[in-house]
Amino acid sequence: MIDTHGRNINKLRVSIGEACNFSCIYCVDQIGAHQVEPHHLKFDGMLKLIELLKTHAGIEKVRLTGGEPLLFRPLPQLIQGIAELGISNIGVTSNGYLFPKLAAVLKEAGLKSVNVSLDSVDPKNFRRLARAGNLKRVLEGIESALLAGLKVKINTVVMRGENDHELNNILDYAFSREIEVRFLELMKMGPLFKKGNTAGTCSEKGNSPITPDQFVSMKEMLAEIGRRYSYNPIQAEHDSTALLFQTPQGNFGIIANESAPFCASCSRMRLTATGNLVGCLSNPQEISIRHLINASDPGKELQSLFTQSIAQKRDSTFTGSSLVMSSIGG
Repeated sequence: MIDTHGRNINKLRVSIGEACNFSCIYCVDQIGAHQVEPHHLKFDGMLKLIELLKTHAGIEKVRLTGGEPLLFRPLPQLIQGIAELGISNIGVTSNGYLFPKLAAVLKEAGLKSVNVSLDSVDPKNFRRLARAGNLKRVLEGIESALLAGLKVKINTVVMRGENDHELNNILDYAFSREIEVRFLELMKMGPLFKKGNTAGTCSEKGNSPITPDQFVSMKEMLAEIGRRYSYNPIQAEHDSTALLFQTPQGNFGIIANESAPFCASCSRMRLTATGNLVGCLSNPQEISIRHLINASDPGKELQSLFTQSIAQKRDSTFTGSSLVMSSIGG
């Protein structure tokens, strides 16, 4: 569906559950803080809403997120069901921990790509940042995904004093496997959100281990990367969230929410695990479409609700919100 700014809103991110087996320090304020709604959609309801959004709103690409989507037991069946709807571009964003067991199964079901969150390639630092799991198992998950034939990208949230010294080590690892890395500026979402903050990210006292001075800008990331790699900017897809750079060894991107907001080209809609549409991260007014699952003729109402949701999209500055990303499809 085309919005008032001429953007084709054809990508859907679906949070299929808020549960996660990690408690990353930039995502939640304490271990086990992921909230699990008692009214999460079941497999059939979730698939039905995706079908309606494809049929009546023009959704063409789906990325399943969370929380940790691999904790969702009927994930293979959901992916197969989405593929059978005629949606061929299906991705997952995951911490990778369960991929050693599931990569081949998910590929067979119709999964095409996975973005693995990897914030450190140092075992001790990884454990400290994730507050769960272990690096060895995640790296095994990445290898399993590659072996299964999935397209793999790595997402790294960059934090001053936490992992900003590891950027080139992460690139070394990724380039040796022909994997593209996306470095992310900290986002003012959830526990990192504070209205009126201009320092990049912030937290209310006592909420998050991350503080405003730990924001690392794109300029600083590029300076650090330039110590080891020569790079040049290259053209990305028109609606890419990342600015792309090429090195002789491979490509990497930076999602610069603050330094270079991608709002103007955003083509994403989000569907929560409770059946709500979220059109904009900076203006997250949730609009329920759950009641349309069993409607006899939902098309006209769905189009109206979808239009209301995309009308909330901003066209310039990213300001963030207090909503936790795991609840709205990170």
